[in-house]
Amino acid sequence: MTATITITNPILRGMNPDPSWIWDDEFQRIVLVTSTFELVPGLPIYVSEDMTCWKHVSNVVDADLARRLLIPFVDDSGGVYAPTLRRIHGKYVIACTIARLDDRRAMEGGCTESELMRFHAAEGNFILEAESIEGPWHGPFWIEGAEGIDPDIFEDGDGNVYWTQTRPAVNPQWEGQTEVWTQRINPETWTFVDDGLPAGSGKTVIWRGYGMESVWAEAPHLYRVGDYVYLMTAEGGTSFEHSEMAMRIYAPHGLLRAFEAYEREASELGECIPQVRDGERCYLGAAIRAFHADKKNPILTHRHLGLSEPLQCVGHADLLLHPKLGWWLVCLGVRETRGKRDGELLSYLGRESFVAPVSWEHNPADWKLDGNGAPYTHEGDPGWPVTCAGLGRLADEITVTTEDDGIAIEPRVKSSLAGDVEPALVDVADGSTNDVVVRDERDVSYRRIAKLPTLMPIPMSGSLVIRQNSTHYAVFSMHGTDVRYEMVNGDDSQAGSVAVQADGVRPAVLFDDNRLSVIVTGMHGLVDSATFVRQGQVLLSVDARFLSTEWAGGFVGCMAGFMA
Repeated sequence: MTATITITNPILRGMNPDPSWIWDDEFQRIVLVTSTFELVPGLPIYVSEDMTCWKHVSNVVDADLARRLLIPFVDDSGGVYAPTLRRIHGKYVIACTIARLDDRRAMEGGCTESELMRFHAAEGNFILEAESIEGPWHGPFWIEGAEGIDPDIFEDGDGNVYWTQTRPAVNPQWEGQTEVWTQRINPETWTFVDDGLPAGSGKTVIWRGYGMESVWAEAPHLYRVGDYVYLMTAEGGTSFEHSEMAMRIYAPHGLLRAFEAYEREASELGECIPQVRDGERCYLGAAIRAFHADKKNPILTHRHLGLSEPLQCVGHADLLLHPKLGWWLVCLGVRETRGKRDGELLSYLGRESFVAPVSWEHNPADWKLDGNGAPYTHEGDPGWPVTCAGLGRLADEITVTTEDDGIAIEPRVKSSLAGDVEPALVDVADGSTNDVVVRDERDVSYRRIAKLPTLMPIPMSGSLVIRQNSTHYAVFSMHGTDVRYEMVNGDDSQAGSVAVQADGVRPAVLFDDNRLSVIVTGMHGLVDSATFVRQGQVLLSVDARFLSTEWAGGFVGCMAGFMA
C-alpha cells in the first residue's frame, strides 16, 4: 500500500529569506529558520514532519535579545543576516551576523563602549544556543576574530567543530570577489582554537568562487556525506545572477586530517601555498586545491531561464537528509511581477523559501574509464548533488509517493510555477495573526504580504500602512466619507484624498499588477475578496513600483500594518 504527499512551493510565503534547516532526530521533525533583518521578533522557527505543512513554533529574537544584538540601531535591511541552524554537541545552535549597525545611534540609544567593542571585534558575528528549539535562547556569544557575513557552523564526525564564512577577498582579482575561510572553534567557549598545522593557527581560505570573474561567493555550508566533506556556496549575488555551487574534499578521517594531507601533497609537488595574511593559509594553489568543484556547476540556478521565468534569484541553499523522504534542499527565490516595459521585473513579496528534491549521481563516463563498464560503486563516494533531476529548475509542486514504511519511492515534479489569481485577504485591523514589529518611529505592527494580488480593507479608525522600508511606504485612512492617502517614495511624496460617497461603506486597497487601487462596492461589510474586486468600483489607482525591491533597494519584502 502506497501513500502520496504533495509539497507546494513556496513552502513559506512572503518575506522568509535565507532559510536554514536540520532534521531533528530526537523529535522526528524538520526545524527551519529564516532571516528577519531589522524585524522584531526575529529569526522565526518553523517545524514540519514532511514539508507539506509548516507550523510557526517560536521566535528566537524577542525584544530583550534584540536590544542585546543592537538590532534597534541598524539601518534599513540591516540586522539579522543569513542564520545557519545546526545541532552542535547536542545543543541547538544558530550562527548569524548583525549588519549595518549605526554606531552613532547605538551610542545615543544607551550602548556602552564595551558593547560596541565586542560587536566590532566579532564584525557582528555571533552564536545563539538552546536546549530546546522553543527556547530560551542563550547569547549572544560574539565571535572575536570573525570576519565577514553568512557564517556556517559544522561538526565533523571526529567531533571537531568549524566556523566557516565569507569575506571580501584579500588582494581581489576583480570587483566583487570574495573568499570563504574556515577555522576550528571551541563550542564550549565559542573561541577559535589552534588547528595544529605548521603554517600557524589562523584562518584557512578554502574558496574564491567557481570561475573567472565569479562574484559574491557566499552563504557557505559544510556537510559530511560518506568519505567527503562538501562545501556549498551561493554565487553571483542574491539577484538575477544568483546560483548555487558545490565542491568537495576527500576527508575519510576528518577535515583536519584532510587539510594535513593537502599540506603534504603540496609540499611533495613543490607547490607554494600562498599566505593570504600573516598567520593565515590559502588552500588554493596554482596546481592543486583542497576542495575540488563539481564540473557541472551550478547545481541550482534560474539565471539561464530568461526574464520570462516567473521565479528568479534562486540560490542560498541548505541541504537536509530526511530519514524517509531522502535528500532535499531549501533555498530562497523571488516571485517576480512583470513591469510595464519589456524586460522589467519587479518583486514586492521579498525572498521566499522553496524546496527541491536532491539526488546523488556519478558521471556515467566514469563507468567506462574507471569501472570497466560497471556503475561506480565505491561506498564512500556518493557522487554529486543534482537538484530536481530531469527538470533543471525549481518546481511548483512535488509529489512524493511512499511505501508502507513511509520510505519515499521517487519524487515527481511539476514544471511550472502558476501565478496566484484569487486575491488574498489581509485585514490589518483584526489582529488575528502573529505580527512582527518593524523598528520605526511609529512602532507599527506588520504582517508579511504573502501573495499578489492581495486585498487589504482600510480600517474605519486608524490607518493601513503598506511598507517596503522606512523611506518607501503608503498610508491609507478613512476620514468621514473620504479616503486619505500618502505615498512616500524616498525624498518624494504624494498625498490626497478621494470621496467614497456612501457612509459606512468600507473601501479596500488592492495590491496587484504593479498598482495600488482603492476599491469600493455598494455593499456594507466585506464579501469574499474575489467578489469584492469583481464588483468593486476603482476610486484611485497609482503606480506601486516604488514599493518594489528593485526601486527601493534592500533585502526585505512588502508588509501590511495597522497604525492607530
